[in-house]
Amino acid sequence: MKHCLLFLILLPACLLSSNGDGPIGPRSAALGHASSTIYDVWSVRNNQGSLGFVRKGEAGAFYENRFFVKELSQTGFAAAMPVKKGTFGICYSTMGYQLYRESQTTLSYGMKLNDNISAGIGFDYLSTKIADIYGQAHAFTGSIGLTAKLLPQVVVSTHVYNPVRAKITDYNNERIPTIFKFGAQYIFSPKVFIVGEAEKTSAQKINIKGGIEYKPSSLIYIRVGGSSYPAQAAFGVGMDYKGLKIDLSSSYHSVLGMSPQIGLSYSFGKDRSKKTETTEETEKL
Repeated sequence: MKHCLLFLILLPACLLSSNGDGPIGPRSAALGHASSTIYDVWSVRNNQGSLGFVRKGEAGAFYENRFFVKELSQTGFAAAMPVKKGTFGICYSTMGYQLYRESQTTLSYGMKLNDNISAGIGFDYLSTKIADIYGQAHAFTGSIGLTAKLLPQVVVSTHVYNPVRAKITDYNNERIPTIFKFGAQYIFSPKVFIVGEAEKTSAQKINIKGGIEYKPSSLIYIRVGGSSYPAQAAFGVGMDYKGLKIDLSSSYHSVLGMSPQIGLSYSFGKDRSKKTETTEETEKL
């Protein structure tokens, strides 16, 4: 009975915080989750269109204590591995506890079409478990994305998740929402950029998100951001030391409170983008 009461109390928050295709990673969270133009290891989930610009191996993990409620904690990992023509990625995240749990596994591939345009595709397996009496539901879906560097200072992106509106259960013909995103980034200098993003789902009204990242030194990053639906503010800091990145962030919901998050990632291997540029110059000579 105690667990059933806890489940009923937390159910509205579970629905609000449902991860679905929600962006992941503390860097994204600190920027209000306006992350579709950003290319890093979390592009494996956040936008496969940006994954083609990730030309160095990277792996990372994160933990989010959502609203300081351990039953809503979210954890996950991602890895990106460049190959000759593009970049493969895998990502897994899970949220909840024994009476309510969501998980999502994503396999992605992104490829640079030229120096300024990258396109990608992802395949997702979703699982939702609601207490013992409701059982478990599964679904397969996917996403596509495109990121373009229009100018050295301007990057735009688009991403569509679940374009086929996959069904997760036969009861009431329940389907996973389709999510459309359009993002833009303006790079003021190597130390400062701003990002903005409009997100529209088939089940909710439009969400406007944005953030700014500032690099005061070669090691430290400072980030702030926010979103309109739900209305949230966010902030965070990061450290990058020889490929080892530690990111801290927290978002604030006026009703549900704080959601702190920590992430750790590491870049490894050769930078294939530099290798490609050298090869192209050699071919021209």
